[in-house]
Amino acid sequence: MKQSVIDYRSGPFVTVAMGLPGDHEGKTATRVFFVLGAERIALIDSGLYAGLPALKQAFRELDIELSRLDLLLITHEHMDHVGNNGWLKAETGCTIMGHAGRADRVADNLLNAKAIVHAFPEGEMFDLRSEYLDWMGPTAGPIETFVADGDVIDLGGGVELEVVEVLGHSMSEIGFFESSSQTLVLADPLLPPFNPVLYLYEDPTVMRRTFDKIEAFLREREVKRVLLAHDDAKTSAETLQLIDDCRRRVTKVEDSIVTHIKAQPGITFAELRDRCCEDQNMVKEWRALVSIDASLRNFAAQGLARKEGNGWFYTGE
Repeated sequence: MKQSVIDYRSGPFVTVAMGLPGDHEGKTATRVFFVLGAERIALIDSGLYAGLPALKQAFRELDIELSRLDLLLITHEHMDHVGNNGWLKAETGCTIMGHAGRADRVADNLLNAKAIVHAFPEGEMFDLRSEYLDWMGPTAGPIETFVADGDVIDLGGGVELEVVEVLGHSMSEIGFFESSSQTLVLADPLLPPFNPVLYLYEDPTVMRRTFDKIEAFLREREVKRVLLAHDDAKTSAETLQLIDDCRRRVTKVEDSIVTHIKAQPGITFAELRDRCCEDQNMVKEWRALVSIDASLRNFAAQGLARKEGNGWFYTGE
C-alpha cells in the first residue's frame, strides 16, 4: 500500500504535502489545501509539477472524482503554487480564482519565470528551465475570476472562505480564513526558519505591515489553527512566534546590507547579495536579488543609500 500523501486533516481541510527539489530537497515542501464544503469543493493552490502524482493520489484517497473539483484558488503566482493549474483545468473543468495583480504571470509560464528569475542582469546566469519552468506543467492555467480582500467564497454547509490580502512576499498574495473552523490558510507571507534561501520579499515596508496585519487578525478573529504552505500546521500562539522570527529575518537582511555598504563603499548589487547570504548561511541565488533590491530601493527613498555607477554607498548618519 502506498504511503498516504495527506499530512493534515481537520474540519473541512485536507492538506497534501509535495517535496521541493534542488536546494530545498529534504528541507522544505509546498502544500496544497482541499476545502470540502457541502455544495462545492475547492483546492487552494495546485503545487509544483513534480507533485502531480501526489495530487492525483490525494483525489483517490479522498474518493473525490476529478469532475467534482469546483474551484482552484490561487494564493500567488510563484511556480510552486501554480504548477498544476493547466492540468487541473483540463481534467476537472474547475474555475480558477485569484488576485488580479499578477494574473498575467499566472497565464504565461515563460513570463512568470522571466519576471522574477531574470528580473535583474545579475540573475541571468540562472537557467529559467531548471530554476523555474520545470516546476510548472507544460500548460498554464489562467485566473478566470478575480477576488479581493474581504470577498467571501461560499462552499455550502457553513463553510465559507474569506479572502485576506497578505502582500509583501508577492505583491498580489492572498490567504483565506474559514470561520466555522477558525482556520487561516497562508502560503508564503510567513516563511519557516529552515528555509534554505534568503527571506523573499518585494517591499520590506509592505512585508512588515502584513506581519502586523496577520498578528492582529489572529487575535481579533480568535484563530485556532494556521495552515502554511511550507511548514506544519500551527496554533495561533505558535504563529505569533513565527511572525516575530520573520520580522527578525527581514531586519537581518537590511542590517547586513547596511553593514556591507559601510564597510565597502561602492559595493555592487551582486556582491551585496553574496555577502548577505553568507551572513545568514543561505544559498546565493536569484530570490535573494529580489529582497536585496527591495531594501536598497527603500533605503534610497529614505535618503540612506545611493547608487553611483554600479556601486552602492551609504548616505545615512
